[in-house]
Amino acid sequence: MSSRALSADDIEEMARRVLGSRKYASMNLPPETVKDLIRQEIAAGKSPKEVEKAMREKLHQIIAPYLGDPDYAAEEELLLKAAAEGDEAVRNWCLRMLSVHTSSRERIPHMEEFYQAIFSRIGTPESVLDVACAFNPFAFPWMGLPKSTAYHAYDLHAPRVHLINSFFKVYGMEPLAETRDILINPPDSKADTAFFFKEAHRFESRKKGCNRNFWISLPVKTIVVTLPAENLTGQHQMRDRQRDLVRKNIEGLGWELDETEIAGEMIFIINKGGRENE
Repeated sequence: MSSRALSADDIEEMARRVLGSRKYASMNLPPETVKDLIRQEIAAGKSPKEVEKAMREKLHQIIAPYLGDPDYAAEEELLLKAAAEGDEAVRNWCLRMLSVHTSSRERIPHMEEFYQAIFSRIGTPESVLDVACAFNPFAFPWMGLPKSTAYHAYDLHAPRVHLINSFFKVYGMEPLAETRDILINPPDSKADTAFFFKEAHRFESRKKGCNRNFWISLPVKTIVVTLPAENLTGQHQMRDRQRDLVRKNIEGLGWELDETEIAGEMIFIINKGGRENE
Protein backbone atom coordinates (compact mmCIF):
# COMPACT_ATOMS: atom_id res chain seq x y z
CA MET A 1 0.00 0.00 0.00
CA SER A 2 1.42 3.41 -0.96
CA SER A 3 1.41 6.27 1.54
CA ARG A 4 -1.18 8.05 -0.57
CA ALA A 5 -3.59 5.24 0.24
CA LEU A 6 -3.66 6.35 3.87
CA SER A 7 -7.19 7.47 4.57
CA ALA A 8 -8.38 10.20 6.93
CA ASP A 9 -9.26 7.43 9.40
CA ASP A 10 -5.75 6.00 9.10
CA ILE A 11 -4.27 9.40 9.88
CA GLU A 12 -6.57 9.81 12.88
CA GLU A 13 -5.66 6.37 14.19
CA MET A 14 -1.91 6.95 13.76
CA ALA A 15 -2.14 10.30 15.55
CA ARG A 16 -4.24 8.81 18.35
CA ARG A 17 -1.75 5.95 18.83
CA VAL A 18 1.22 8.32 19.09
CA LEU A 19 -0.50 10.83 21.35
CA GLY A 20 -1.65 8.02 23.65
CA SER A 21 1.84 6.59 24.04
CA ARG A 22 3.59 6.72 27.40
CA LYS A 23 5.99 9.35 26.09
CA TYR A 24 3.33 11.88 25.10
CA ALA A 25 0.08 11.01 26.91
CA SER A 26 0.57 13.45 29.79
CA MET A 27 1.37 16.38 27.51
CA ASN A 28 -2.10 16.79 25.98
CA LEU A 29 -0.56 17.91 22.70
CA PRO A 30 -2.83 19.31 19.96
CA PRO A 31 -3.80 16.39 17.68
CA GLU A 32 -3.50 18.67 14.64
CA THR A 33 0.25 18.92 15.24
CA VAL A 34 0.73 15.18 14.75
CA LYS A 35 -1.70 15.02 11.85
CA ASP A 36 0.11 17.87 10.12
CA LEU A 37 3.42 16.01 10.44
CA ILE A 38 1.80 12.84 9.07
CA ARG A 39 0.43 14.72 6.05
CA GLN A 40 3.86 16.21 5.34
CA GLU A 41 5.39 12.74 5.15
CA ILE A 42 2.49 11.45 3.05
CA ALA A 43 3.13 14.29 0.59
CA ALA A 44 6.75 13.13 0.36
CA GLY A 45 5.50 9.81 -1.06
CA LYS A 46 6.55 7.58 1.82
CA SER A 47 5.06 4.25 2.79
CA PRO A 48 2.85 4.07 5.91
CA LYS A 49 5.71 2.62 7.93
CA GLU A 50 8.10 5.33 6.71
CA VAL A 51 5.48 8.00 7.39
CA GLU A 52 5.12 6.99 11.02
CA LYS A 53 8.88 6.67 11.57
CA ALA A 54 9.62 10.10 10.07
CA MET A 55 6.69 11.67 11.87
CA ARG A 56 7.85 10.33 15.24
CA GLU A 57 11.37 11.67 14.60
CA LYS A 58 10.07 15.15 13.77
CA LEU A 59 7.69 15.11 16.71
CA HIS A 60 10.56 14.25 19.04
CA GLN A 61 12.55 17.21 17.68
CA ILE A 62 9.61 19.51 18.33
CA ILE A 63 8.83 18.13 21.80
CA ALA A 64 12.37 17.39 23.05
CA PRO A 65 12.61 20.69 24.98
CA TYR A 66 9.50 19.66 26.96
CA LEU A 67 10.92 16.35 28.07
CA GLY A 68 12.22 16.48 31.61
CA ASP A 69 9.81 19.26 32.54
CA PRO A 70 8.94 19.72 36.21
CA ASP A 71 5.95 18.26 37.99
CA TYR A 72 3.43 20.91 37.03
CA ALA A 73 0.87 20.09 39.72
CA ALA A 74 3.55 20.27 42.40
CA GLU A 75 4.85 23.55 40.97
CA GLU A 76 1.37 25.06 41.05
CA GLU A 77 1.15 24.25 44.76
CA LEU A 78 4.54 25.90 45.32
CA LEU A 79 3.40 28.93 43.32
CA LEU A 80 0.30 29.35 45.49
CA LYS A 81 2.43 29.01 48.60
CA ALA A 82 4.83 31.64 47.26
CA ALA A 83 1.91 33.98 46.49
CA ALA A 84 0.84 33.78 50.13
CA GLU A 85 4.36 34.81 51.17
CA GLY A 86 4.55 37.87 48.91
CA ASP A 87 6.02 39.22 45.66
CA GLU A 88 9.62 38.36 46.48
CA ALA A 89 8.73 34.70 46.97
CA VAL A 90 6.85 34.71 43.64
CA ARG A 91 9.87 36.23 41.88
CA ASN A 92 12.12 33.55 43.38
CA TRP A 93 9.68 30.89 42.15
CA CYS A 94 9.80 32.47 38.68
CA LEU A 95 13.59 32.40 38.67
CA ARG A 96 13.56 28.72 39.51
CA MET A 97 11.12 28.01 36.69
CA LEU A 98 13.19 30.05 34.22
CA SER A 99 16.22 27.94 35.14
CA VAL A 100 14.48 24.73 33.99
CA HIS A 101 15.35 25.15 30.30
CA THR A 102 18.56 26.29 28.66
CA SER A 103 17.03 29.06 26.55
CA SER A 104 15.46 30.92 29.48
CA ARG A 105 18.23 29.98 31.95
CA GLU A 106 20.88 31.65 29.76
CA ARG A 107 18.89 34.90 29.82
CA ILE A 108 18.54 35.13 33.63
CA PRO A 109 21.76 37.12 34.36
CA HIS A 110 20.79 39.89 31.94
CA MET A 111 16.98 39.77 31.72
CA GLU A 112 16.45 43.46 32.47
CA GLU A 113 19.11 44.49 29.93
CA PHE A 114 17.55 42.14 27.38
CA TYR A 115 14.06 43.63 27.65
CA GLN A 116 15.34 47.21 27.87
CA ALA A 117 17.17 46.63 24.58
CA ILE A 118 13.89 45.51 23.01
CA PHE A 119 11.55 48.13 24.45
CA SER A 120 13.98 51.00 23.80
CA ARG A 121 13.53 50.14 20.12
CA ILE A 122 9.82 49.33 19.91
CA GLY A 123 8.36 51.35 22.79
CA THR A 124 6.25 49.95 25.63
CA PRO A 125 3.64 47.56 24.21
CA GLU A 126 0.14 47.43 25.63
CA SER A 127 -0.33 43.94 24.20
CA VAL A 128 2.02 41.05 23.43
CA LEU A 129 1.81 37.73 21.61
CA ASP A 130 4.45 35.41 23.11
CA VAL A 131 4.44 32.65 20.51
CA ALA A 132 6.01 29.25 21.25
CA CYS A 133 6.48 30.87 24.64
CA ALA A 134 7.99 28.00 26.66
CA PHE A 135 8.85 29.42 30.12
CA ASN A 136 9.33 33.01 28.96
CA PRO A 137 6.11 34.38 30.58
CA PHE A 138 7.71 33.74 33.97
CA ALA A 139 10.15 36.55 33.09
CA PHE A 140 7.32 39.10 33.17
CA PRO A 141 8.39 40.57 36.56
CA TRP A 142 11.66 41.70 34.90
CA MET A 143 10.14 43.11 31.70
CA GLY A 144 9.17 46.45 33.19
CA LEU A 145 5.65 46.22 31.76
CA PRO A 146 2.47 47.08 33.67
CA LYS A 147 0.29 44.21 34.84
CA SER A 148 -2.48 45.62 32.64
CA THR A 149 -0.51 44.43 29.59
CA ALA A 150 -2.57 41.98 27.52
CA TYR A 151 -0.01 39.17 27.46
CA HIS A 152 -1.12 36.35 25.18
CA ALA A 153 1.11 33.28 25.52
CA TYR A 154 0.96 30.25 23.21
CA ASP A 155 2.51 26.84 23.72
CA LEU A 156 1.92 23.22 22.68
CA HIS A 157 2.15 21.76 26.18
CA ALA A 158 -1.22 21.96 28.01
CA PRO A 159 0.13 21.44 31.59
CA ARG A 160 2.64 24.23 31.01
CA VAL A 161 -0.06 26.57 29.70
CA HIS A 162 -2.19 25.85 32.77
CA LEU A 163 0.73 26.77 35.05
CA ILE A 164 1.38 29.98 33.09
CA ASN A 165 -2.26 31.01 33.54
CA SER A 166 -2.00 30.21 37.25
CA PHE A 167 1.01 32.51 37.45
CA PHE A 168 -0.82 35.27 35.56
CA LYS A 169 -3.72 35.06 38.03
CA VAL A 170 -1.42 35.10 41.05
CA TYR A 171 0.47 38.07 39.62
CA GLY A 172 -2.69 40.07 38.99
CA MET A 173 -2.82 39.64 35.22
CA GLU A 174 -5.46 38.35 32.85
CA PRO A 175 -4.90 34.60 32.17
CA LEU A 176 -4.40 34.75 28.41
CA ALA A 177 -2.23 31.68 27.78
CA GLU A 178 -3.52 29.16 25.23
CA THR A 179 -2.57 25.66 24.14
CA ARG A 180 -2.09 26.06 20.42
CA ASP A 181 0.08 24.88 17.54
CA ILE A 182 0.88 28.34 16.21
CA LEU A 183 2.29 27.03 12.93
CA ILE A 184 -1.02 25.42 12.02
CA ASN A 185 -3.24 27.88 13.92
CA PRO A 186 -1.52 31.29 14.04
CA PRO A 187 -2.78 33.67 16.75
CA ASP A 188 -5.71 35.85 15.74
CA SER A 189 -5.57 38.28 18.67
CA LYS A 190 -4.26 41.65 17.50
CA ALA A 191 -1.36 43.03 19.49
CA ASP A 192 1.42 45.60 19.41
CA THR A 193 4.26 43.11 19.24
CA ALA A 194 5.06 39.41 19.03
CA PHE A 195 7.91 37.66 20.84
CA PHE A 196 9.38 34.71 18.95
CA PHE A 197 12.38 33.70 21.03
CA LYS A 198 14.90 31.06 19.90
CA GLU A 199 12.37 29.15 17.80
CA ALA A 200 12.60 30.32 14.18
CA HIS A 201 15.45 27.91 13.37
CA ARG A 202 13.49 25.04 14.89
CA PHE A 203 10.45 26.00 12.81
CA GLU A 204 12.61 25.74 9.69
CA SER A 205 13.56 22.21 10.72
CA ARG A 206 9.89 21.30 11.07
CA LYS A 207 8.80 22.83 7.75
CA LYS A 208 11.36 24.59 5.58
CA GLY A 209 10.38 28.12 4.65
CA CYS A 210 7.42 28.28 7.04
CA ASN A 211 8.56 31.35 8.96
CA ARG A 212 7.72 33.80 6.19
CA ASN A 213 4.00 33.01 6.02
CA PHE A 214 3.84 32.68 9.80
CA TRP A 215 5.36 36.13 10.34
CA ILE A 216 3.05 37.60 7.70
CA SER A 217 0.05 36.09 9.52
CA LEU A 218 0.85 37.63 12.91
CA PRO A 219 -1.53 40.60 13.52
CA VAL A 220 1.13 42.83 15.12
CA LYS A 221 3.18 45.96 14.41
CA THR A 222 6.53 44.44 15.29
CA ILE A 223 8.00 40.96 15.67
CA VAL A 224 10.95 40.37 17.98
CA VAL A 225 12.79 37.30 16.75
CA THR A 226 15.77 36.03 18.73
CA LEU A 227 18.23 33.34 17.72
CA PRO A 228 21.35 31.88 19.32
CA ALA A 229 24.61 33.33 18.00
CA GLU A 230 26.47 30.09 18.74
CA ASN A 231 25.64 26.42 19.10
CA LEU A 232 25.09 24.92 22.55
CA THR A 233 28.76 24.04 23.01
CA GLY A 234 29.89 27.51 21.96
CA GLN A 235 32.28 25.97 19.43
CA HIS A 236 30.50 27.17 16.28
CA GLN A 237 29.23 30.68 15.62
CA MET A 238 25.98 30.89 13.69
CA ARG A 239 25.53 34.64 13.23
CA ASP A 240 25.71 34.66 9.44
CA ARG A 241 23.34 31.70 9.16
CA GLN A 242 20.81 33.30 11.52
CA ARG A 243 20.93 36.65 9.68
CA ASP A 244 20.34 34.83 6.40
CA LEU A 245 17.35 33.01 7.89
CA VAL A 246 15.70 36.25 9.00
CA ARG A 247 16.54 38.26 5.90
CA LYS A 248 15.34 35.59 3.49
CA ASN A 249 12.02 35.34 5.30
CA ILE A 250 11.30 39.07 5.04
CA GLU A 251 12.81 39.64 1.60
CA GLY A 252 10.58 41.76 -0.64
CA LEU A 253 8.05 42.56 2.08
CA GLY A 254 9.19 46.12 2.68
CA TRP A 255 9.62 45.56 6.41
CA GLU A 256 12.31 47.34 8.42
CA LEU A 257 14.91 45.28 10.28
CA ASP A 258 16.99 46.28 13.28
CA GLU A 259 19.50 43.99 14.97
CA THR A 260 21.31 43.88 18.28
CA GLU A 261 22.82 41.19 20.49
CA ILE A 262 22.79 40.56 24.23
CA ALA A 263 25.11 37.89 25.67
CA GLY A 264 25.08 35.62 22.64
CA GLU A 265 21.38 36.04 21.82
CA MET A 266 20.78 37.79 18.52
CA ILE A 267 17.74 40.08 18.62
CA PHE A 268 16.02 40.97 15.34
CA ILE A 269 13.38 43.71 15.52
CA ILE A 270 11.09 43.40 12.51
CA ASN A 271 8.85 46.41 11.91
CA LYS A 272 5.90 45.46 9.74
CA GLY A 273 4.81 49.07 9.32
CA GLY A 274 1.60 49.12 11.36
CA ARG A 275 -0.52 46.51 13.08
CA GLU A 276 -1.74 43.96 10.57
CA ASN A 277 -5.42 43.77 9.70
CA GLU A 278 -6.32 47.04 11.47
